[in-house]
Amino acid sequence: MSRGTEAKANPPGLSRREVIGGAALLAAGPAATMPVPAQATPLPRIANDEDLEQALPYLSNWGRWGPDDQSGTLNFITHKTRMAAAALVRSGRVVPLGREVSTTTPELRDFSYTMRRYQDPLPEEAGCLDIIGMTCHSFAFTHLNALCHVFTPEGKTGMYNGHAIDNVTDQGALKLGIEQVGATGIVGRGILLDVAEVHGGPLPIGSAIMPEDLDAAERLHGVEAGEADIVFVRNGAGARNTYGHATGLHAACLPWLKERKVAVLSSDSDSDVRPAPVSFSRWAEPIHMVGIPYMGLTLLDHAELDALAAACSAENRWSFFVTMAPWRFKGATGSVINPLAMF
Repeated sequence: MSRGTEAKANPPGLSRREVIGGAALLAAGPAATMPVPAQATPLPRIANDEDLEQALPYLSNWGRWGPDDQSGTLNFITHKTRMAAAALVRSGRVVPLGREVSTTTPELRDFSYTMRRYQDPLPEEAGCLDIIGMTCHSFAFTHLNALCHVFTPEGKTGMYNGHAIDNVTDQGALKLGIEQVGATGIVGRGILLDVAEVHGGPLPIGSAIMPEDLDAAERLHGVEAGEADIVFVRNGAGARNTYGHATGLHAACLPWLKERKVAVLSSDSDSDVRPAPVSFSRWAEPIHMVGIPYMGLTLLDHAELDALAAACSAENRWSFFVTMAPWRFKGATGSVINPLAMF
């Protein structure tokens, strides 16, 4: 996701969007009642704010892995699923999934860069070093979101699994920080759902991807998202997706992701539609606003998927081994990352 400031940098009365760009914060929906176990009933159909709020008890994973859980859907990944994923390595082809950036890349946020060169005489070394300041939650960087990154509406019912927002301090988050992911990294089976190919090319920016599109992408290449999978949804627009205008998954896809027990969701945008469909005035970013704090779903934003699509076509398979190793920065809300797919 592409917003976020340190706790001390957001004074009382100033909204998150005012901090990062001056946009008015859309009204958040009412606090949800948590949690209710998922029932064996037809998947909820979500077309508007009211549908989404009614579906929250079904979508919630609070308490599923115990009251102290900080890993969410990453719990689906086990030793067994990692070993099965490793068996997918056959040709040795490696595809980087992180976007290449430079100091002139658009959509950088809170970015500063200083290059320093030194030419000390022997016996000292000569070389260079750079100093980089940034917000990793931008549309420029491929990044993982920690589960502390998004609260329930207005923070009224806390963060994922009921952890209190008071755990977010000036020195970092005491719960749900990116170190929870960094302890083991993410290793598993990746699958590409190429929705762009289903539609014959990149989707118009601002399109909403529906569950039917995900089903069609599965059928097209004979893959099926299942428990512990790392699912990449390609819309084809890549870096042309921006904070103001982007293609993403409609909120109707949330029950689909829950039912499939997806461990990680990724896209070549941040997976949310921008601007939001008109029927979502309170839940303008449902993949983040529900996926992270209610489902405990780890999101990998702004992946580079064109090269992955080409590799899948060349290898004639749309499942592969994936590894991600975020930095082990205690209390951080995310990590810039270059995931690797291996065939």
